[in-house]
Amino acid sequence: MRLFAELPLPALYRAAEVLAYHGRDGASLTERVEGARILKPLRLAGGPALVAIDLGAGTAATLASDRPLDLAEAEAVLATARRMLGLNADAEGLERIAERDPIVARLVAGRPGLRLPLTAHAWEAMCWAVIGQQINLTFAAALRREMVDLAGAPHGETGWRLHPTPADIAALAPEALTARRFSRAKAAYLIGVARAVTEGTLDLDALALLPAGEAEERLVALRGIGRWTARYIMLRGLGHGDVAPVGDSGLATALQRLHGLEARPDMAAQEALMQPFAPFRSLATAHLWASLAPPLAGDAGR
Repeated sequence: MRLFAELPLPALYRAAEVLAYHGRDGASLTERVEGARILKPLRLAGGPALVAIDLGAGTAATLASDRPLDLAEAEAVLATARRMLGLNADAEGLERIAERDPIVARLVAGRPGLRLPLTAHAWEAMCWAVIGQQINLTFAAALRREMVDLAGAPHGETGWRLHPTPADIAALAPEALTARRFSRAKAAYLIGVARAVTEGTLDLDALALLPAGEAEERLVALRGIGRWTARYIMLRGLGHGDVAPVGDSGLATALQRLHGLEARPDMAAQEALMQPFAPFRSLATAHLWASLAPPLAGDAGR
């Protein structure tokens, strides 16, 4: 591996939660965490490269690759690393609210500097969200590995695979996925959203620039995309800062614990309970997921 850049980290940067997120599937073919290092093969202008993001130094992330990168490729990797490390959002905004709101203060206490890491590209979050509908994280990760094994191009000779592109998934027949334990509905939804991207009816990069409400409405207009799925894509893929994925089982449990409720709040109650965290509900969601220690086996932090 060749070192090619350093990415300064803010004071109080919490690497443990970021590493736990990217290492949530220890058998993944498209990303892996080894100690304090995130490994991921990426598509770059000059061809694929295996990239390492090392958080061991504490004050800076060091970036390395398995081949030399030109300046444009290095800049593209730096931009991806910033997404994956949660460095593009305002991490202090929620703590400013905590100065005047005791509920928010109780939530963020003990986790100063917490960040919300994103997937390397919004399309990866869309795949996670569609695959993960109504199943637990363990099975969602297993189905994702099946998708990657089926449609992801190999990189090198060490078992790595590139995450499938929308075109890779759009070209599949549903039967190819149902043979890999996908339900017929899940296979149809995944292929459908892939075709929406490849045909240009859905522009994920453009959605990231829209107001959250408008982006959500465009997503839920797609077959198989409900409110939870849309908000997960917005939170983990598009980087919207004020999204509450109501309907998430981990979020409901964390809100129940935070407020000492007798029963888990329903979706309407979750919306109301998340309102005090605006306009930083995405980061508040990360704090709520992190408060479930150890994480639930369901969709917390997916």
